[in-house]
Amino acid sequence: MTGARKRSTIRRAMSTLLLTHGDAVIERRAGLRDRLEARLRAGSLDRELASGVAPETCGALSLRARALIGPGARSRLARQLRRVVSDARGGHAWMTRVAPRPEVLDAAAELDVLADRIAAAGPVDVRGVAQAQLLLSDGTGPLYFRGAAGELRSLIARTIDRLEVVDDR
Repeated sequence: MTGARKRSTIRRAMSTLLLTHGDAVIERRAGLRDRLEARLRAGSLDRELASGVAPETCGALSLRARALIGPGARSRLARQLRRVVSDARGGHAWMTRVAPRPEVLDAAAELDVLADRIAAAGPVDVRGVAQAQLLLSDGTGPLYFRGAAGELRSLIARTIDRLEVVDDR
């Protein structure tokens, strides 16, 4: 198989979606609308995924889930989590958007475990990755407010638990 033909086959496979409709499974190609919606609604799709909505329910959700659990996205997310801890330890709170340095330091060990689990090879549940993404991106969350150390540690623990893939067979 030539290089161009192989890339075309891979691209076609990556753009195929398996969606559920009732008890039926439908196979279709991802369209431009699906791709745009996945990009423009990333935050709300992350919230849906974190709350347990199945990625197979719509094209945009399926594409967002695929993007979140990809190795590149997981690596970036782990680096961002480690950066939060590093910034807090370095005392450069003015360089980061995460304001409550004492709360981050209190949860540093848990944040490191979360980053390690996200970066580790192997499968993860998209709910946990979406929750970790929300932990960083939700400016109203416990990572961004003084006095929320307990809530932050609890959220990190739930996120780590959600990363574990459960075999329903």
